[in-house]
Amino acid sequence: MIAPDRFHPTMKALAVAQAMARGLQPVFPHDELLMYPWSSGGAGTTDLAVRYGKGRVRHERLVLPTGRPRDVKWAWLPDGTVIFDAKDALGAPDGPNPLRHTYHDSYPLGAMIRSLLRYQPRQMVIALGDVLTADGGHGLLQAFGVQPLDDKGDALAKGIRPLLHLEEVRFDDMDPPAIPIVALTDEMVSWNDRVKREDFRLDLIYGGLLDASHRFGDLLAEHIAMPLRGLPGTGVGGGLGIALAFLGSQFRPGAEYLAELASMTEIMWQVDWVMTGGAMLSEGGLNGAVGMMARMARDAGVPAVALTLEMRTGYAALYGAGLSGIYSVLDRPRSLKEAQRSLPSLIEKAAWRIGMWMQAMSDPS
Repeated sequence: MIAPDRFHPTMKALAVAQAMARGLQPVFPHDELLMYPWSSGGAGTTDLAVRYGKGRVRHERLVLPTGRPRDVKWAWLPDGTVIFDAKDALGAPDGPNPLRHTYHDSYPLGAMIRSLLRYQPRQMVIALGDVLTADGGHGLLQAFGVQPLDDKGDALAKGIRPLLHLEEVRFDDMDPPAIPIVALTDEMVSWNDRVKREDFRLDLIYGGLLDASHRFGDLLAEHIAMPLRGLPGTGVGGGLGIALAFLGSQFRPGAEYLAELASMTEIMWQVDWVMTGGAMLSEGGLNGAVGMMARMARDAGVPAVALTLEMRTGYAALYGAGLSGIYSVLDRPRSLKEAQRSLPSLIEKAAWRIGMWMQAMSDPS
């Protein structure tokens, strides 16, 4: 089984799987190579849900407050689920340096949720990976009648700066979605734990933004008598997790959801080896595609190996999850730019090398 995550930002998961297959095919010319490109809950999750869940791709046209339309891809699955990637709904990032990949306004995500409700789905699934909003999620909630106010009692405008003047939140006109919402993520971390990490940098945009986000989260928590900032999953998306938790959303690993759609537990018992991988492996990947594949392979008694471009702090935890080997795709010292440029070839050659080892281990004679 070939079941890698993408090598972001260079290669999508399917391209990675195809490169691995090209490397393994000469070594195992008479064996079946099962390709299952994977995702940890980021961009591309909807496409994989269609692939494994036999869904149908559709498009929804949103008309945003700016008056500009936006076409957003989504999918309808046979069980009545609608699914879309948050990144598609939010569009191109508009955040300033030093966080160029952030979004000023989460309202389009709320608008997309509301728009899809008219199809009366059984549940809604949102892939939250690859997005970071800096408005605390208040734009999303405004789409459902939640009204943040400033110290003068005026409604906050959408975006980042207005959040700095938040005084209270009114819920008189709140109209939450009446169906289950499942938010997919690669890390079940709470907001409180997320902001303690060194790589959390939202406050670099505007001073006081973190305190304002905390206040907004606390006002929401007070309304529903639930400690939102401490719930697993609320640390995703720079405030999106808190906003979605307020609406009653459940959080689960994206890789786990896809495994369920693909009936991966049953398939795993039919394979002899698993090759997975991702651009960067660390302890944080335990809930991602590589970590999930490792656990499923271990439970089925199947050896699993992973290819990667970079091993970061805590990557050895993936051995404990079930991996038998973690291997770099690099054949010599290279700059990151050079490695990314040659990545398809590097993955193919690394897969061939590991395939030769697999063959020797399978047939010691």
